[in-house]
Amino acid sequence: MAKKVLQASIKVSENPRVRFYARGEEKSGKNAFVDVTHKVVKLVLEQLDKNSEACALLRLDAQNKLVWRTEHQSIQEAKWHVEFEYGLPEEKWAKADDEKEK
Repeated sequence: MAKKVLQASIKVSENPRVRFYARGEEKSGKNAFVDVTHKVVKLVLEQLDKNSEACALLRLDAQNKLVWRTEHQSIQEAKWHVEFEYGLPEEKWAKADDEKEK
């Protein structure tokens, strides 16, 4: 079972390096892809398996709903990816809320 280990709050820049699109619905009622990049306000790193370094990077909106998810080989690799994508330095990460309670 996945375990949340780190989290960070972010503000996506006006000109992000990476954009995310999800299937949505246009005003005309037709299916279309909608840019969800600027919905992201929080990042969470989940360790996928206690016997592995693999992790998932969750991008959440203001209501803690999943916007986008990617998997990475390690937490360090995911942190480097976040630094490239959002400019978030490693020291801005904090223990996840689940970890703070322990």
